[in-house]
Amino acid sequence: MNAKTVEGLMGASTNIRLSDTAMNVFRTASQKGDTATMERALGYAGQMVDEANKYEDKAKEGMKEDAKELKEQKAADQEKMIERRKEEQRQLEERIEKSREPEKDTVEIRADAASPESTDTPAAPSESADLPPVVYSSSGEVSSQEMQTEATLSVSV
Repeated sequence: MNAKTVEGLMGASTNIRLSDTAMNVFRTASQKGDTATMERALGYAGQMVDEANKYEDKAKEGMKEDAKELKEQKAADQEKMIERRKEEQRQLEERIEKSREPEKDTVEIRADAASPESTDTPAAPSESADLPPVVYSSSGEVSSQEMQTEATLSVSV
């Protein structure tokens, strides 16, 4: 709460109570018929009401400032929320993009590398293409069966 608002509300409240006191003096003087005291009490009451109106204006001004600050804070919070959402969206898009890309292995090719024949690694599939095909049994042993190289097709109507 703004300091002007607090000051305005407190000042208006105090001055209205003081004007009530002056009005009580006015009523008492009216019952006694004392016109001089009545005029003086009305003068005090009028001054207090005028002061209360000034403090009321001050309170209104303070409330307008409070509303303006609240609006600015709300706009700043909304901007932060938008930025946070944009960042979350960007991160989500990056994760989606990474999941779409297949995982790739990299191979380094060097001219000074040793030839494949001199290494202890198994031969590449392209080098074993000139070997005859091997058939394995269900137990995983090499079978001596010959593979049919020609397919036969019989159709009867």
